[in-house]
Amino acid sequence: MDATQILEDVRAWAAAHGIRVGQRPLKPDHAGAFDGLSVTLNSGFKAEEVLPCLVHALGSIVLWSRSRAAVQGMFDELRAAKEDRADAARLERAIKAYRAFETDSSEFAVWLLTELGHGDAVPSYTNFMRADLEALTGFHRTGRLPIWNDFFSRWNEEVACGRRQVPPFRPKPIPAFTPKAIENQVIMQKQD
Repeated sequence: MDATQILEDVRAWAAAHGIRVGQRPLKPDHAGAFDGLSVTLNSGFKAEEVLPCLVHALGSIVLWSRSRAAVQGMFDELRAAKEDRADAARLERAIKAYRAFETDSSEFAVWLLTELGHGDAVPSYTNFMRADLEALTGFHRTGRLPIWNDFFSRWNEEVACGRRQVPPFRPKPIPAFTPKAIENQVIMQKQD
């Protein structure tokens, strides 16, 4: 898998759909950011580290562009439920909705990778994003973001020895959409 070539192909797809993709130095714990009309990747990260972030961000942009009010409502509820941790059931409902959004974004992402002729990148994308989803779910439950490299290393050890399964994402064709500006979304990966 040539992550640099895949990154270029995904960039070209994004540009053809009205989304600018660039790279520049960002904070060490920011893999990237997106605002609906553009995605900025951290130039300090390797291509294979930002590729899943880019493809996933594009899936998220599709969802935001098609139903901004619903997505904003989901994130507002997650934020409110985290502030009021006394209602554990509310927090779990909000996390469930968040996980559904992230899964939908990944379903678009794996379809896009396959559509661009890079189906060989789907297993590594899936492993990365399943780990990311679990790390962020833990963050929403506890307020503590794990150190990504440590978390992902443990994750991969558990996968390798069969203690953890990595369910595939079902490819979902990206529907017609028009990118819309949204509040800047930071793609976090806490480093050492």
